Amino acid sequence: MENKVKAIIARVLNVDLEVITDGLCSGDIPEWDSVGNLAIISTLEQELEIEFPLEDLFDLTSVQSIVDEVNQLMHV
Repeated sequence: MENKVKAIIARVLNVDLEVITDGLCSGDIPEWDSVGNLAIISTLEQELEIEFPLEDLFDLTSVQSIVDEVNQLMHV
């Protein structure tokens, strides 16, 4: 699942997959601003058919935090 999430993030941000590392955070690259973060969350919800809890959205600011949350929501 981690690779799929990273591929979606790369596609949404329109960057090479190699840029999407576990430690990458919102604001580390110009493409990942607040609008980019919303686009990532929205696309993941649509494509993976999940819904992030509202109270967790502000914590989803790194690739690792997003991967962890997706895994939890999908019971992986």
